[in-house]
This record gives sequence, C-alpha cells and structure tokens, in this order.
Amino acid sequence: MDLDLIMDIIEKNGYLGLFLWLWFGVFGLPVPNEVISMTVGLAASLGALHPVPAFVVTYCGILAALTTLYLLGRLVGRRLISTLEKRKRFSNALKKSLRLLERYHALSLSFSYFIPGVRNFLPLLYGFSRLPYRSFALFAYSGAFIWLLVVFSIGYLFGDNVEVVGKYGEELAVGASLTALGLITARLVRKKKGSRMKALDR
Repeated sequence: MDLDLIMDIIEKNGYLGLFLWLWFGVFGLPVPNEVISMTVGLAASLGALHPVPAFVVTYCGILAALTTLYLLGRLVGRRLISTLEKRKRFSNALKKSLRLLERYHALSLSFSYFIPGVRNFLPLLYGFSRLPYRSFALFAYSGAFIWLLVVFSIGYLFGDNVEVVGKYGEELAVGASLTALGLITARLVRKKKGSRMKALDR
C-alpha cells in the first residue's frame, strides 16, 4: 500500500485525479481496490486528506467504474463476454459471476463488490441481460457503499499503526470483506428460508 503514491496523485491532480484513477483503474490498474480505498482512509486519518470528501470522491470513482461496466454490457456485452470467455485469466471469474447471477439474481449485486474479480464482471453481465438501470443502481451502489465503509474505516481507524496497515492492509481488507460478506449471505439465507416457510404455511 503506497501512501506516497496516493498523495502524489492528489497533490498533482487534486481529488479529480483520485476520482479518475479509481474510475479507469478497474480497466487495468494492478492495484486492488481494497488497497487503494484503505490507503485513502489511512491518509484521512493522518490529516493529509479530509475524511468526508476523501470518502465521497472514492465512492464516486467506484460508482463511475461500476456504471461504465454496466453500460459496456448493454452496448457491446455479447462480443466482450465472448472474448473474455476465451481467456483463462477471466474465464473462472466469469463463471463464478454467472453462478451468482443465476442463484441470487439482482441481489448478487449487493455483495458482489466483496468478491475480487466478480465485482467487475457482474455489472457487465447485468448490463448485457438488460437489467433496468434503477434495479442495477439500487443493488450495486448500496453494496459498494457498505464495502467501502468497511475498507475505508480499517484504513482510518488503524491510522496510528501505519506499519501494520501497510504490511497487512490487504489481508485486513480481505478479512473484513469476508466477514461482511458472510453476514450478508447469512441474512439472505434466513430471508429465503423465512419466505419458504411462509409459502408452506399458506
């Protein structure tokens, strides 16, 4: 996690630079979003950034990336998906995304951002399947907000332990994401069981 890199981007290009980095980074930036978002939280905890605009700009950058993927799915989904299926690097993540889509439908967007790789393919698939934008935004944007709140908070709260966060930042982010994902999944399972029980009672 490179705090100097984040600060260099903001010093040279302001918050707009951070926004653009997050927006277009999904298309090839070799740094996981967990690392970027946690570093922004860390910078905010150290007073280098104001926490509110830092969080808002990071969230807007993520939303821009998700929306772009959704629109790409609507415009060139068939050709793009066919190309990705032929590449081993993307085929497994694409298969996982399809399984989530078939099992949970639009609800899968709510927790997809907690799963690296899948987070980039599900918006594409839902764009291709012509899911209405309102439904896409409701589930995808809320899930991304919860994810960012978790990851940003780790960077912010552990600001006094820069070395620990720097060394184990990605592991902390993955652990927190898995915990949140587990809670969301458990809630969905309970809700599904409750619906089945109500249906049987009728």
